[in-house]
Amino acid sequence: MIIINRSVFLHIEHIIVEYPRIDEFIEISQNSPYFGRDDEQRILTLKQHKAAVQDVFNQSSDDTRQVIDALYLNRDPNKTVDGVAMSLHISRTTLFYRRNKFFESVRKRLGW
Repeated sequence: MIIINRSVFLHIEHIIVEYPRIDEFIEISQNSPYFGRDDEQRILTLKQHKAAVQDVFNQSSDDTRQVIDALYLNRDPNKTVDGVAMSLHISRTTLFYRRNKFFESVRKRLGW
């Protein structure tokens, strides 16, 4: 069983939810008239987060990709976790196992 500290789990979840918009955040920051040294560090961190999620996503099985996509990337706000599991034709336990395995891989890729 994979166990991740709750705060780390929530942070990784936030990174995955924001993943599709990372390039947009970077562009907005770079075009800001107040762009500074702190922003450079933030952009570097965002790029590292994006690379980590992208690498793990690309190396994951199709089943795991479907879970992450349905839960975070293209989430239907009207579906519960049970609804997502049903639409993917898997059990709730399998859904959580695949999600947690993905999160653990992202955590390792980020060096946490």
